[in-house]
Amino acid sequence: MKRTGAIPRTRLKVSGVSVLLLSLALLAGCATTTAPESTTVGEPVEITVSAATTLKKAFEKMAVDFEAETGTKVKFNFGAAGVLQKQIEGGAVVDVFASAAPKQMNELIEAGLVSADATATFASNKLVVFTRAGEEVSIEGARDLVALDRIATGNPESTPIGTAAMQWMQSAGLVDDFRARVIYGENVTQVMEYLTRGEVDAVVVFASEATGRDDVRIAYTVPDAAIQPIRYVIAPVLASKHPAEAAAFVDYVLSDAGRKALADAGFVLLDPAQ
Repeated sequence: MKRTGAIPRTRLKVSGVSVLLLSLALLAGCATTTAPESTTVGEPVEITVSAATTLKKAFEKMAVDFEAETGTKVKFNFGAAGVLQKQIEGGAVVDVFASAAPKQMNELIEAGLVSADATATFASNKLVVFTRAGEEVSIEGARDLVALDRIATGNPESTPIGTAAMQWMQSAGLVDDFRARVIYGENVTQVMEYLTRGEVDAVVVFASEATGRDDVRIAYTVPDAAIQPIRYVIAPVLASKHPAEAAAFVDYVLSDAGRKALADAGFVLLDPAQ
């Protein structure tokens, strides 16, 4: 191959200018392509909160005030605690998890998806029997309940209300009688619909469901000693892409404003140490 030798000095000068022009063009191109990203500056962050269905009224009220105070948008995913747990384990995009029982949260902690140090217990509830308003159904204990034709509660495999209901029946020695009459709902909303549609005579749920309703009545309150303590727990999910905002929402739930919203929705407030 014929060698061309050194590049003449005049060529070197032209090459230098060309390099400079090319560099400027590239910088201009970068500025052009990155400009659209600046349009996102100032847009509000949105976090996803997966929470037990029983928290719907209280959390939706909190979200309005939280958004006004912080500018952070809150999108809710309400459902049975066990179902929400499985969604998080499956990689669902969730920033905060709030469960109606510690079991689901503890399993997420064991799976490395939630930090135990960031988990807080924030409320309690009462397990009760609801009947339709205006119907004189006398319930004075577990035996009266299983004397009814049809009963409903949540699925014990995925809902804390179902788990608590089964604990009550176990303490009374009436599990078989209960199973022979019970219909399981996948969440508390479905369970309440069974009652209001007249498909069952009574339901076993948490007392907070009575808040703001006049179509049902509390026929019986289960003694605390008959079940394990009802504890609502909340924590940011470690995979959150907005950890600061997730932690801020948890703090809001634990704040005086959050506690007032919970009390107004019929929850039992706990001392922070509990």
